[in-house]
Amino acid sequence: MKFRKMMYAAAAVMLAGCSASGSSATAAASESSQTETTGTAGSQPIVIAVINDMTTMDSSLVTDETSFSMLSLCESGLVQFDENKELAPDLAESRDVSEDGLTYTFHLRDGIVWSDGTPITASDFVYSWRRLVDPDTASEYSYIMESIHVVNAQAVIDGSMDPTKLGVEAPDDSTFVVHLDVPCSFLLFCMSNPQFYPLPESFVEAQGDQYALSPDNMLYSGIYTMTGWVTGNSYTFTHNDSYWDAANYPQQEIVISYIQDSQTAMLQYDSGNLDLVTLTGDMIDRYKDEDGYLSTLTSGVWWLAPNMEDADLSNANLREAISYAVDRQTICESVLKTGAIEADGLIAKDVSAGPDGTDFREAAGDLTEYDPDKAAECYAEAVKELGHDANVEIIYDDTDETSKVAENLQQMIQNACSGITVTLSPKPKKTRIEFMLSHDFSMVLTRWVPDYADPQSYLDIMKTGASMNGGQYSNTEFDELETKATSGEDAADAEARFRDMIEAENILVAQDHGIIPIYQEGGAIMVNPSVKGYLSLVIGTGSYRHMVKE
Repeated sequence: MKFRKMMYAAAAVMLAGCSASGSSATAAASESSQTETTGTAGSQPIVIAVINDMTTMDSSLVTDETSFSMLSLCESGLVQFDENKELAPDLAESRDVSEDGLTYTFHLRDGIVWSDGTPITASDFVYSWRRLVDPDTASEYSYIMESIHVVNAQAVIDGSMDPTKLGVEAPDDSTFVVHLDVPCSFLLFCMSNPQFYPLPESFVEAQGDQYALSPDNMLYSGIYTMTGWVTGNSYTFTHNDSYWDAANYPQQEIVISYIQDSQTAMLQYDSGNLDLVTLTGDMIDRYKDEDGYLSTLTSGVWWLAPNMEDADLSNANLREAISYAVDRQTICESVLKTGAIEADGLIAKDVSAGPDGTDFREAAGDLTEYDPDKAAECYAEAVKELGHDANVEIIYDDTDETSKVAENLQQMIQNACSGITVTLSPKPKKTRIEFMLSHDFSMVLTRWVPDYADPQSYLDIMKTGASMNGGQYSNTEFDELETKATSGEDAADAEARFRDMIEAENILVAQDHGIIPIYQEGGAIMVNPSVKGYLSLVIGTGSYRHMVKE
C-alpha cells in the first residue's frame, strides 16, 4: 500500500517568515569551504549558528544534535518529516506491513542515486543496519535496533551472532524487508533518524578509517551535499542535483557556523550575518517581542548522572542528599529563562500518553523535590556511612548555559550539604561524552533527547550495560520491568506496558536516585523573518531540510 502521511504525534512548530530582511552572507560563509562550492551565482546562503560543534558525519557513530541536523541535510532515509510536519515518504515510496505487524516491506523509488550517480539499492540499507549493530563498529546507538525489536539485534550487538543474521534483507535492489520480534508502533518515526540511513558498502569499505572525515570521503543521498568542512568553524552544504526530488528545492547553500559564545552570535545576527541563532536566558527579555522569536518546550531532559562506581557517589544517601539540594524552579526561572521547566522524572512532559490519554508525566507523578533540610539529613547519614565528607566533581559542556547551571548546582549542593566539596570541570561536549562513555568521571551533567515519542526511548538507555548508561546504573528489578514492557510479556498489552514503565522510572529516580533530574529543556531561537521552513520538533532535533531564504 502507499505510504500514508502520518501526523507527528507530539507537538511540532514550523516557523514561516513572511517579510523581507536584507541580511547578507556572513564572513564565515565565505571562508567556510575548503573545497569549491556550487551555489547559484549571487544567491545568499542560509547561515545557522550552533553552540556545539559537529562531532562526526558517520551515521553509524553519530550521537549529538548538531551532527544529527547536519546529516539530515545531506543524507536521506526511508521517510522524512516534510515541510508540513508530517512523516512522509523519502527514498521509499511505499511500504507493506504484515497483519501481525512483524514484517515491514519498503519499496524504494525508481532511479534514486548517490551523489556520484551510482544507484541507491536495498542492499545499502542492509549494509548500514548491519554496520550499526556490528560490535566492531562500536556504535553507541546500536541499542536502538533492539529498541525497535529487529530480529536477532541484541544477539548481534552482544557478539554472540554474526551481523548477517540481523533480521533485514534485500530480496532485490528495490525491496528492503525488516523482520521484528515484537510489533513496534514507533518504527516509522525511527526511520527518519540518521542511524537508519543507507550507506554505500563498497565506498565506505574503500575509505576505511577515513570514511566521513571530509566532504570527499562521503557520498550523499540527501537534499544537499557537503562541500565545505572547517573543523571547529563552519560547514557548507550545497544543493544536490542528484537527489530524487531536487527540482523542488532551491539552488542554495546552507552554512552551519560553530559559534560557542552566544553574545558573539547575536551580534552577528543583529548585523545581518546570521539567519538562525539560539538564545540564552539573558537574551530572552530583549528579543522575545521581535519578529522571528520562537520559544518551545522540547523533549530533552537534563540530569546529573552519578557514577555508581565512584567511592563516594556509590552511597545512596549522598545521591539522595544531592537530589533534595537542587532548587529546580530557580534554575528554570532565574538561571535559564528559556521556557525550561522542572524535571520531575527522567521522562519529559508532553512526550507520550497512556492508553487512556493521560500524559506519562502526570500519571507517574513528581519524583523529585527541593528540600534543603532533607538534603542536610541525608548528607549527615552519608558522612556517617562514608566516614568522611564527600568530594564530587561535576563535568559538563563548556557552553554559557550549562556553565551557569553547573555553577548554581555547585552552590546549591554545598549550601545544603555542609562539608561537601563540589568542584566543576567544564569540557568541550565531545570530550565530555568521551569521559562519560568511558565512565571516567565522578558526576556528569548530561541530557537525553528521545528518538521517538515513547517512554522506552528514555528508559532503554538506563538498562544495565547500555552504551549510553555512563553512570553504570544497574538494578535487576528495573531491568526486568523495562524488558517486560518493551519486548516481554507486557509488550503487546498497552495498559500493562504503561504501568511497568511508570514503576521502572520510580525505581530509577525516586528509589535509587540513579539519576538526579534537573530540568526539561526549553528552546528559544531567533530566525531571520525572511527565512521560512525551519521545523522545531518536540521530539528529535530541529530540521533545516526545508529552509528557504526569500
